[in-house]
Amino acid sequence: MNQKIVGILFAAVALCLVIFSAGCIGTVDQTAKVNDTVNVFYTLTLEDGTVYQTNVNGTPLSFVLGTGQVVKGFDDAVLGMKPGETKTVTLTPDLAYGQYSYNTYADVPISLAEGYNQGPIDIGSTFLMYDYSTGAIQVVLGEVVIIDNESNMTRVVINPPLAGKTLTFEITLDSIGTQTT
Repeated sequence: MNQKIVGILFAAVALCLVIFSAGCIGTVDQTAKVNDTVNVFYTLTLEDGTVYQTNVNGTPLSFVLGTGQVVKGFDDAVLGMKPGETKTVTLTPDLAYGQYSYNTYADVPISLAEGYNQGPIDIGSTFLMYDYSTGAIQVVLGEVVIIDNESNMTRVVINPPLAGKTLTFEITLDSIGTQTT
């Protein structure tokens, strides 16, 4: 009977070793998939090498992968990453914030445009302003294209601040599954 127990234990240990060596126990090969909540650290650099934004040494950015919460190229870069992995991607405007466009504009009072500009405006003046048209408050880049002193109005072209720019992101996937922000 003792030999039977020893044989069963030996078989169980052998089975555990086979399973462990096959990767079924121990480390999990977890990769970021669509609909996963992911937490990332990133550094955004402009074409001239200027660091525009970073959250490194801060709180990771949390978002649900594949749902459009971040620009497409950023989403695509994180897809398939593993926790602890770092990658650098360069995004052309079509994968980031789009091309600069003169098709979206707002007619605003001159005084409001001067308030956003923190001083007098001219054709070509640019400033950050708030866009309420989508129901959510967004910061956009406004560029004055028309000033009509008679009606006291300006036409301001509206674009995301990084529209038309090629962006480089260094992304580190911190974790998958728990939102941190």
